[in-house]
Amino acid sequence: PPFVPPPGCTDPFVSQAEIPALIPANQDVALDQKRWAHSIPGVEPGCILVANERLGGVFRHTVLLVVKHHEGTGTTAIVINRPLNGNLIEIASDTPSNLDLSLKLAFSNATVTYGGPVMEEEYSILHGYGEVEGSQKVSPGVFVGGSFELMHEVRRDQFHPDEALFVKGQAVWLAGQLSLEIAKGVWYPASASSDFILRYAGANTRRDDYWEDLWIDILSCMGGKY
Repeated sequence: PPFVPPPGCTDPFVSQAEIPALIPANQDVALDQKRWAHSIPGVEPGCILVANERLGGVFRHTVLLVVKHHEGTGTTAIVINRPLNGNLIEIASDTPSNLDLSLKLAFSNATVTYGGPVMEEEYSILHGYGEVEGSQKVSPGVFVGGSFELMHEVRRDQFHPDEALFVKGQAVWLAGQLSLEIAKGVWYPASASSDFILRYAGANTRRDDYWEDLWIDILSCMGGKY
């Protein structure tokens, strides 16, 4: 017979019989298809990296979205939970940036996050609008790039600037470097819902969400040892 996912579970690789085995008997867990996160064994484009609670420095309590990953060339990711003080036009005007003036004006009030210590003058755009010219789909419902096409949609009132997160900088690992850090427990690789990934790009939140601390929300959702 065809596989029928359990209510509230859209994962085709988990059967209804397996669900009780994954949840401790004394733990009351509510399944939510818009708010989920779970660990995965390795890194892949579209996954997230959740910082170990003991990691300090610029990556303390960060959540990164992996945009590119190849065992032979390395990994590129962006921090998605470090909103900066000020809006796009303020931040991009006060610091060196590669942003066109037309983008600054169209997305003037958009949120900006610290994206990482590499190429901090470079900006990328994270959104859930869909595939447009210049964008890359990194996971279901999550896209990076396409700022000029989105600017046209803003001008046509088809896209709201609050639904975009501008990312200032990025994080980069050489081939094999990230795997070593994961093996040491520096990062928890995970898969997460688009509502988590787009938390600061207009995604819906619940009353019990820690809106200002995505790191805590995701670790809490992952449960277990986290």
